[in-house]
Amino acid sequence: MQIDAKVIFQNNNVYLLKSCKKHGSEKALIATDIEYYKKCRNYLKPSDLPKKFNTPVKYGCPYDCGLCTDHEQHSCVSLIEITDRCNLTCPTCYASSSPTYGRHRTLDEVKRMFNVVVENEGEPDIVQISGGEPTIHPQFFEILDYAKTLPIRHIMINTNGIKIANDHQFVKRLNEYMPGI
Repeated sequence: MQIDAKVIFQNNNVYLLKSCKKHGSEKALIATDIEYYKKCRNYLKPSDLPKKFNTPVKYGCPYDCGLCTDHEQHSCVSLIEITDRCNLTCPTCYASSSPTYGRHRTLDEVKRMFNVVVENEGEPDIVQISGGEPTIHPQFFEILDYAKTLPIRHIMINTNGIKIANDHQFVKRLNEYMPGI
């Protein structure tokens, strides 16, 4: 649901005045320097909508996971988790990854994930390959080979760096995928 709103300048502050029939009016401070706010506005660009929406709106954001028709902006960074496994056992790991937890996604599963991102975005800005620790996936380079055939502007690898630090041959091969990774 969209509500009426407008930006106002008052006492060198910038406020957003919002008005909702159900919840009433609200004034929210969004900046404490009018001139700086105006300079920042020069760098804004119109939203780029996703090419395809694939999730129906049932409960509204943030409860409907995926790209629904309420999205007014495409995905800036898409994340593809190719494995649950990791070469570390950090107690603070948000993914609860370890050398024995979970599984590696199959190459076909990973290809389907990439294909959905490209379907939704057309030409994705950034796709981040993650996990667990993506560099320990047994088909890591086959995954990169496939990713490089797609119209993705930049591929990021979310890694702890252990394999890169310890495996010269791995780094040499990874370098073949430059630029763009």
